[in-house]
Parts: sequence; C-alpha cells; structure tokens
Amino acid sequence: MKSKAFRYLWLGQAFANAGDVLYVVALIAEIYDESHSPLYMALVPFIVTFSRFLSSIIAPLLLDRYALKALLFHSQVLKTGLLLLLFFTMTVQIGAIWPLLVLAAMIAFLDGWAQPAQNAMVPLLVKREELLGTNGFLSTVDHLIGISGWSIGGILTAMISTKGTMAVTFILYIFSTIFMARISLASQQTPSAANKKLFLDYVHSLTTGWTEIWSNARLRRVHYIYWIETAASVVWIAAIMYIFVEKQLKVGEEWWGFINAAFFVGLILASIMMLRFHGILGKGQQSYIWLSSMLTAIITFAFSFNAIPVLALLLSCLFGLFDQSKTVVLQTIVQWEAEPDRLPKVYAAQTSLVTMTFGAASLAAGWFVEHHGVRSAFILSAICLSISIIPAKVLAKSLKSET
Repeated sequence: MKSKAFRYLWLGQAFANAGDVLYVVALIAEIYDESHSPLYMALVPFIVTFSRFLSSIIAPLLLDRYALKALLFHSQVLKTGLLLLLFFTMTVQIGAIWPLLVLAAMIAFLDGWAQPAQNAMVPLLVKREELLGTNGFLSTVDHLIGISGWSIGGILTAMISTKGTMAVTFILYIFSTIFMARISLASQQTPSAANKKLFLDYVHSLTTGWTEIWSNARLRRVHYIYWIETAASVVWIAAIMYIFVEKQLKVGEEWWGFINAAFFVGLILASIMMLRFHGILGKGQQSYIWLSSMLTAIITFAFSFNAIPVLALLLSCLFGLFDQSKTVVLQTIVQWEAEPDRLPKVYAAQTSLVTMTFGAASLAAGWFVEHHGVRSAFILSAICLSISIIPAKVLAKSLKSET
C-alpha cells in the first residue's frame, strides 16, 4: 500500500470518482432547469447505469487487447475530452436535452472497462497479505467520495452554477489523468500478439470471465452471493426508502436523508474496520462471511416491522456495516482465486452481473411495493438474504478446509 504506483492509482481513481459524482449532479440540475420535468431528470442516472452495463459487456474484448494501465489512462483521457465537450454544449445553450444525455452516456460507457482494469491492478501493486486492508481502504475512499460528492455538488451548483461545477469536474479529471499516467506496473506484460488475435474471436473473449467464475467453485459461490444479495438489497435504495419513511415511519422527508446518511456511515465504518483490523478479520473471515449474511437478513426483517425513526437510523447503519464488510471480504477472495491474467475479465463479468441484476430488481421492487406494500418488500428481501447464507456457509467451509 506504500508504493508510489498504488498511491497514483487510488489518487487517480479518487479524483475520477469525485468528478463522476459532480458532473452527474450538475447535469441533473441543468436538465431540470431546461425541462422542468422529473422524468427527464430521472433519465440521467438511468442512462449512466445502462451505459456502464453495456460497456462492461464488451470490456473483455479491450482487456484482451490492451495493457491495464493503457486502458485506464486512455479511458480517462477520453472522458476528460468528452466532459469538455459537454461543458461547451451546456455553455452555448442549444436548448436541446438529447445532446447532453448522449454525451453523459458516452462518458459513463468509458467507465465500464475502467473499473475492472482498476480492480485488477490492485493485486499487482500490493502484497497478497495486504489485499484485505487495501480493499477496505479503497472502499472507504469510494464511500467518502460518494457521501460528500452529492452534498458538495449541490452546494457548488447553487453557488457557481452548473457550468461552474462542470469546470471543477474538468480540473478533477485533469488531475486524475496525470496520476494515472504516472502508474508503473513492472510485473504486467503487454498483451501478446496471440492474445490480440482473440479480438477476432469475440465470443471467447466475452465469455472468459464467466467461464473463470463458473469453473472455480469458490468464485462461483462468491457470485451466487453477489447475485442474491444484489437483488435483495434494492429495497435499501433511495426511492423505496422514501416510501418507507412516508408510509411506515410517517415522518417528514428529512428522515429519508437521515436514514440514507446512516446507511453510508455504516459503509464507512465497515471499510475503516477492515482497514484497521484486517489481520484479525482475515483469520476469521470464514465465519464472518456467513455470519454477516445472517445478520443482514435479521436486520432487514427487523427493519420491515419497525416504526420508530431513531431505531431505523441504527438498523440502517448496522446493515451498511455488515453488508459492506462482507463485500470487502468477498472482493478479496475474488482477487485470491482468479488467475491474474483473467482477473480483469472476471471483474467485467461481475460488473455485468451486478448491474443487470440491480436494474431488473429495482424495477421489480417498484412494482412489488406498489401492489403489496413496502413492508412486504422488506420481508421478501430478508427471505432472499437468508437464502444467501447457504452459499456463504459452503464457501466458508471450503476456505476453512484450506487452512
């Protein structure tokens, strides 16, 4: 974690992530000012998510053809150029919304292969025994940016307008590009000519990550857990939580913000815990995997019947704590188990799985809440989380047999 290359990686990604949040905040505000339509405003996060999903599908083709650093660096260069074009499009005030949405989609599309490349670079830059703590640190940085970015973005946009926020984002992207250019990967080889030929055999390239997951029992169980829990956890997203606050807690909408904030506090506490106590938690991670799955199911079930606002804050924080700490452990197992040359494609497959599942489950959850109520949705979520204990238990047993 002390190497210059790793420092450049996390700083570069931190600046990029901060910029990603700020430009989405500015774009949502700009589109709402232009259209005064909540529907158009809601299109921004949908298009960003969908574009990242499409990009993650073709990511293995690029990961076969280019070195990780080159892919990450050139992706950020292109994002910076597109953001500048987005800034000028907003400045000239052409009066049309679709060019802004198209440019936002293109910027998000470049993230679909940047994220797997970044995750795959981590094991190349830190020692194996430091992976758990490193992932905890990176997770802490990501969530701190996620929490502060939206609030700071709103304040910036109010103070210096959407164009000013875009200008700040452009500066952040420039810093990100500089840091990524300075990353040195001594242990990674440039893809060989044989690997480049795989570009023609696109089916093989697209399925390499999925094949690696399916052929490795531990990776398969990890992704069973990811799949089940991604679907189950959509009840904790902002839209469903808003209904829970209104219908069950029967308090003002400010509590919606409080509960979301408590959830993120739990995420940060988990990441800090993994960073500070990774040695202790690493030794007991076999038990922690299934225990945290059980605790998130219990917390969700308790939350479904709760009508006390203060208790909702505590339960939300606890859910974030156990859910995030388990995610860090699972992420570390993926980095241990996958072959280094296939790790980027495993992450690309994982991104596709999680994004696709989250999108479908979000729509399903919205329909379910409308027809059966928000309490029933949380109960169903708790049941699904309970099911995830089964692969978690099997995975824990497999890890324990190795020690």
